[in-house]
Amino acid sequence: MRQYRWVLEVQDDDGHWSRLDGAPLENPLEYDGPPQRAANHLRDVFVRSLSRPAPGPRAVRIRIWEGADAVGEPAAETEWSRE
Repeated sequence: MRQYRWVLEVQDDDGHWSRLDGAPLENPLEYDGPPQRAANHLRDVFVRSLSRPAPGPRAVRIRIWEGADAVGEPAAETEWSRE
């Protein structure tokens, strides 16, 4: 299994982005697949989780880095918006 670090960012109805804890989470994601598929998987999980109670965030962005550190450019990025 590959190991990834990830960052979740959400946008509120006023258009402001915020990052969960302001830093990458301490627990890495172990996922058997390439970075983009791992990012898409997290996006789907967070969209389902954060959409309740409705309406939830305006947008969700996930960034993924391969390995133990979230340094440099992400290996993959994905975004979802309810608009």
